[in-house]
Amino acid sequence: MTKCFSRIGAGWLAAALCSAMAFSAELPFPPELARPAPITLAELATRKTEGVSVLEVSDYVFGNYQGKLPCPPCADLNPKKAFVIFWKDFPFRFVFSHEGSYCPWFELPDGAGVCYQFFEGNGGWAELFNQWGRQERNSFVDIIESGPKRVWVRWTYLGVNIAAGQPAYRATEDFWAYPNGLVLRRQTYRTLLPGKHEGYTREPIENIGMCPVGKLWFDVLKKEPASEERHALAVLDAFSPKRFDVYWTPTPGKVWGCTSRRTGCAWKEMDDAAGVALVIPMKEGSPFCIFGDASGFRHDYTHLKEHTFPDTGGNGWASSSWDHWPIGWLNSQGHGVDENSLKLYPNHFSPAGMDFFALPNEVEEQGIYYSLYGVGGNDLEAVRTIARRWLEKGAAAIIQPSSIENLTAKP
Repeated sequence: MTKCFSRIGAGWLAAALCSAMAFSAELPFPPELARPAPITLAELATRKTEGVSVLEVSDYVFGNYQGKLPCPPCADLNPKKAFVIFWKDFPFRFVFSHEGSYCPWFELPDGAGVCYQFFEGNGGWAELFNQWGRQERNSFVDIIESGPKRVWVRWTYLGVNIAAGQPAYRATEDFWAYPNGLVLRRQTYRTLLPGKHEGYTREPIENIGMCPVGKLWFDVLKKEPASEERHALAVLDAFSPKRFDVYWTPTPGKVWGCTSRRTGCAWKEMDDAAGVALVIPMKEGSPFCIFGDASGFRHDYTHLKEHTFPDTGGNGWASSSWDHWPIGWLNSQGHGVDENSLKLYPNHFSPAGMDFFALPNEVEEQGIYYSLYGVGGNDLEAVRTIARRWLEKGAAAIIQPSSIENLTAKP
C-alpha cells in the first residue's frame, strides 16, 4: 500500500511540475485567475450591474477635495485607491478608501456620507489613520465575491501604536452586500499582546456624518419642515415603539455651532434595549446601523453613546465638526473646522457611537460581532421593522450572510 501511494504521489508531482512549467511559460495569468485592473471613476459611472457589484478604482477622492495628494505623504503613495460597491436599484454606494482609512462609508448622491469607524483601540493604539496604520501591510482590502448576486469584501487591519507602529491587535471585517441594498458586517479581532490592556479594542462602531468641501452638517442633514432644525440622530428600539431623537439648530454667526433639542424616551432605555437601530437622517437618505444581543453586541456590556447631551455618557460634542479626516492633511491630529479650512477640506461630525468598556479585561482579548447597514428613506419605522425582523431570527441564523437577503430596504 505504501509503495503504491508513493508511485501515485511521484506521478502526481511530476505532472504538477510539468503543468507549473507550462503555466509559467504562459504568463500573464489566464482571465479566470487574473485580478481585474483598477478603473477610473469615469469608467465606473458607465458600468452597470444586474444586482450589486464591486470594483477597484484608481482615482477616488471623497467630498470634491481639489488639493494635492498625498497630503501629508500617504504611507504607500496611493491615497486615491478605493473599492466601491454599487447597486442596480439604489443611487448610493459603499466605499473602502485607502486615504480615508476609517472605512467603509455610504456615499449619497449629493456627496455626503456616513462612516461607521472600525475597531478603535485604547492606550495609544487607536489610530489607523497615521503613517503606520495607512500602510497596506497594516490595512488592506480583498474582494472575495464581486457580484452580481452578492458581494463579499474583506478588510484586514492591525491596530498600531501611533508613535512606533507596533501592532497591538489584528482585526478582520467581512462585508456581504446584497441587491436589496443591505450590508452585513462581521467584525472579528484578536489581541497581539496577550495580558496587556493596550492590546484590547473597545470601540467598534461610531456613526460619523461626512460633508463635502464647503458644506457642514446643516447642509447635509434633513431639515424639519417648519423650522431651521436639522434631524441629527434617531435611535429606535427594535422590539418596542420606543424612540430617541436629537435635533440641532444652527447658531447664527458660528461656523458649526448649534442649539440642541431631544425628544422621546430616556436614553437609558435605549442603552438597555436588546436591539437598536442608529440612524442619521440626511437629505438624500437615512443611513442606519443595526445591532443587538443576538448579533453579539449584548446590552449588558455595550454602552450606547449619544454625543450631544452630557447626561447620556457621550462626549458632549453636539455639532462639533473636524476636517483632519477623511483627507489626512494633519496625519491623524484633530482640527476643528474654521472658515478657511472649510473651503479646502471635507469634514465630519459624530452624533452617536457604541463601546464596550464594561466588558471585563479577562474576556476582552478577542471577539466576533455582527451588525447590519443600509440607507432608509423618510419613514424610519421601516428601519425599525428591518431591525426587528433581522434580530428576531436569533444568533444562530443572523451570523449567516443570507439572513439579510430577503429583508426589504427600499423606502
